[in-house]
This record gives sequence, C-alpha cells and structure tokens, in this order.
Amino acid sequence: MGGVARRTIDARPLQYGAPSASAPEILFVHDGGGLEGPAIEALGSVYPLGICRLPEAATHLNDQTLAIVFSVDMSSPETVREIRNSFVDAAMQVPRIFILPNSDRRSVVQAYSAGAHELLIAPVSVASAEQVIGPLVNRSAERLWGRLTDVQQSALRISLKLFEDTHASSLRGEGLDRASVTRACNGVISAVSHQDFPSLLDALRSHHNYTFRHSMFVTGTLVSFCDVLGFCQEDISRAANAGLLHDIGKMATPSAILDKPGRLDPAEMAIMRGHVTAGGEILSRHGDWPADIVHAVLHHHERLDGAGYCDGLPGAAITDLTRMVSIADVFSALIDKRAYKRAMSGRDAYQIMLKAEGQLDMDLVAAFEPIAHSIK
Repeated sequence: MGGVARRTIDARPLQYGAPSASAPEILFVHDGGGLEGPAIEALGSVYPLGICRLPEAATHLNDQTLAIVFSVDMSSPETVREIRNSFVDAAMQVPRIFILPNSDRRSVVQAYSAGAHELLIAPVSVASAEQVIGPLVNRSAERLWGRLTDVQQSALRISLKLFEDTHASSLRGEGLDRASVTRACNGVISAVSHQDFPSLLDALRSHHNYTFRHSMFVTGTLVSFCDVLGFCQEDISRAANAGLLHDIGKMATPSAILDKPGRLDPAEMAIMRGHVTAGGEILSRHGDWPADIVHAVLHHHERLDGAGYCDGLPGAAITDLTRMVSIADVFSALIDKRAYKRAMSGRDAYQIMLKAEGQLDMDLVAAFEPIAHSIK
C-alpha cells in the first residue's frame, strides 16, 4: 500500500515503525488489542507515523511530535491510570486522539479523562482520520515553525493568513486583498533569497492544508527558478504572485474533492478542473491584476501540444510565465505526498519531467535542473 514507509520493530504480520526524534511525526500508541491495524494503514498513508507500545510511549514523546494517537483498551482502569501518569506537562501541549471501538458513554468519558482532544471511532478510514486529525496536526506543525528564522516564520505565517482570509472572503463572494498578496509574496521572496529553500519546504510538509502547502511549494520553487535565470526583482515579484495565486480558484472547490483520499473519478475531475476559471473569477473582482498573472492562473494546466485544459491552447499562446508556473506546479505535485502516492525526491521528479517533451517547455526544464536536484 502507498504511504509513509514504516520501520519494523516486532514480528507481528503488520509492519510497525519505531518513533523518530529527527522528523515531525504522529506518535501512534497501541496495546495490540486489534483496532490498530486499519488505523495504522489509514494514518500511515497520509502522515509519518512512529509506532510503539504503551509502556514505552512516553519516552518517545519529543518536540517533533505532531500528535499522539492512542489505540488502547480504555475500559481498563490501569490503562487510563498509566496514560494519566505518563503523559503530563509537556505532553499536554501535544494533541491527543483516542480510537474507540464504539461511542458508548463510559469509553468516551474515560478518553476525555485521560486528556483526549478528539475521538475516532473504529474502523478508522483515511477520510475520518484527516477530518479529525488534520486541524490538530496543522496547529502542531505551525508550532514547530517557531524553530525557523524570523524571516522564514514571517513568510509562512503571513501566507497562511492570506489563504485563510481568502477562503473566508471567497465564501462571501469578495475578491482578494492585493496588499496582503504583496506582503505574502515579499515574505516568500525574502525567505527563499536569504535562507535555505529546502528547509522552508520541510517546514511545510507536515501542514494539512494542501492548497496552502502546494501553493507555497510552487511560489518558493518559482522564486528559486527566477534566481537561477537571473531575473530582475520586478520579474521575480511577478512570478511569486503567479505562483501564490495559481490555485486560488481551489478556494471554491468542495473540500470533499480537494481532500479526497484517492484519485478523482471523471465527474470529480471535471469539478476540480473548474478551479482555473474560478481563479480567474476571483481575480476579476479586482480588475487591476497584470495580464500575465491572470494568464498563469487560467492556463497553468495548458500544455504545449494543446492537450491541456481548460482551453486546449497551443504552445504559441502560452506565455513564458505560464510555462514556468506549469513546471513549478508539476514539480511541486511530484515532490509532495498525497494519500494515494508517496513523495518523490527532487531528482526522481526531474526524471519524470524530462519525459514531458511536447508538453512542458524543455529549454526551461533544462534550466530547472539545479532547483530540482537541490530537493532531497
């Protein structure tokens, strides 16, 4: 099954992963009671998991822990007492999720008495796990941003606020705040130009908001690409705007489609493809956006052979900026994880892109090589 690789620590048929102190992950704590198998498969397809038994769990808690998921017998007073005694102080800042066999009152009360923030009822699916755990993981991921430089923290927090505000304003039928977009783009440009771009990507990987995460991947990639190409500051800013806004139309796409834990069916794909026109409509509510940025939002899924969408434009009608956004978009999708696929290394993603002759601008792809190879 696709998902996050897990390291073996016992001889049970299902393979478990020992907790790590070197990367953000969810600590999955179990007692071998039988509910853990499907839950590990569901969670492990989306999140990095460190898996251990209850007695040693507290020793694996560290500042990289995004959340703790318990799959233990909450009807046992000894288990409840052990959790209360073992997970105190620092652990209270880490979200706790308890998997229960059912929602009977006693189990629910016991879970909350042991510090539960949320509950999951077995069997756990990818959809139910993401709905419950995603927001909690986001808060933990944002807490870990505190270890970044001030410039990197500012870029991430300003950009996240832009996406949150834009989502709210799109629901009200309002347009974008141009000044907020400028601030966010300037923050990303500063962070990428003066700091380590791969570390900025790593800080984003644990965030559950895929549109935000992907748009930041694309923006940072474009800024780095512009630097390699020797662009002036004005053109770098224009590219950053195009990258940050290229998927803004997904604010109007149903979350059930955006966060579907698998590939989309044809009807869902048709709705998803509507994000490009929705993005154009959002920009049109403030009619002063440069034409090449609007073009990139509307046409970053077009391909040089005319096989793209939504208008099937031929290569001659696709601007240089849109061609760059397309490359950054494809690359960022390949190096990111989804429930249905693993994340690729930058080198592996680049090899896939080399096979897109006739679709992507291969001269630009060749120039993109150092950017791709810098991402592990």
